[in-house]
Amino acid sequence: MYLKKCADISQQTIDSFKLSNNCLLVLIAEKSADQANILIELLAKNGLKFFGGIYPTIIYETNNYDDGILLIELPFVKQVVKFSMNDESTFREIENLEEINTAILLIDAMVAETDLLLKRVYGLLNNEINLVGGGAGFMSFVQQPCIFTEDGIFDDGAVLALMSNKSKIGVKHGWQEFAGPFVATSTEKNIIKELNWRPAFEVYKEVIEANSNNKFSETNFIDIAKIFPFGIFKEGAEYVVRDPISINSNDEIICISEVPENSTLQILTGDPEKLIVAARDVANQTVQDEGLEGYLMVFDCITRVMYLDNRFVEELSAMREVYDGKQCKILGVSTLGEIASSGTGFVDFYNKTIVASSLCE
Repeated sequence: MYLKKCADISQQTIDSFKLSNNCLLVLIAEKSADQANILIELLAKNGLKFFGGIYPTIIYETNNYDDGILLIELPFVKQVVKFSMNDESTFREIENLEEINTAILLIDAMVAETDLLLKRVYGLLNNEINLVGGGAGFMSFVQQPCIFTEDGIFDDGAVLALMSNKSKIGVKHGWQEFAGPFVATSTEKNIIKELNWRPAFEVYKEVIEANSNNKFSETNFIDIAKIFPFGIFKEGAEYVVRDPISINSNDEIICISEVPENSTLQILTGDPEKLIVAARDVANQTVQDEGLEGYLMVFDCITRVMYLDNRFVEELSAMREVYDGKQCKILGVSTLGEIASSGTGFVDFYNKTIVASSLCE
């Protein structure tokens, strides 16, 4: 259910949620962030179970909204767990995992150590659980409270919903090699300090300006960087993309998420047609043999939205076409990093990628 504001939630809607006794996934677009506390208070006052986050935009079918609220009923949620990087005791053993097949993980994208947070959470699960999710937060890239449960809104942590229903995950980005390889000879968390033992931005600027029509100025870094992300080499799979978002006074490149030191990187670039084909491929990866009546949950990077601009509707339409004729709604958010694991023994935090999961009712 998509709503413009809290005032649009009728008592009849609240009563229907009470009657179903399902857990609600609540997704709020950044421009409606001022509604978060009002909404949390309303739902909690009525005794509803819920979790959610604030994201740059929310996705409803083939529409991408930068304001409003999405309320999604999830009938098979067995428990919701909160984690805080400020309190190690929150990372405690989770019981009764034998009935859990799927998990949704919402994290504060601006947490200082994303990889550590994911490893801690994933270490509490078993490898047979399909895990999807995305980084919440604001386009200012300033850390603010952005994830919540009925207990309130917080930052520097995560919320995990554990579900018994079956799911199938799709992951793909469609970005292509532009230049490289390079070695990230010096990094600190999400900061690339050196590429091939030289200042990172010096190398990045030199390569892009020599091989394209783009020229960097003091103000256009993000406009060019959204076209040229980094890709971390991964054996037998697509590159794991890292989004450059700014440079600091030392000519170091700041990315949305962490880059391992001495990792092998490519500079990537995108073609809109290939990105849209990747969206269709992701949807095809999620189709379940027995068909689907439920949701296709989508976590789609905000910088894909920025890059595709008016053509982003084609990306959503490509996924919708795969599910034509099926009783399935496409619901989700644009994210500051995407999360996925499908029984492979590890979890990845992506940028500029589409992660989707089919959820049967």
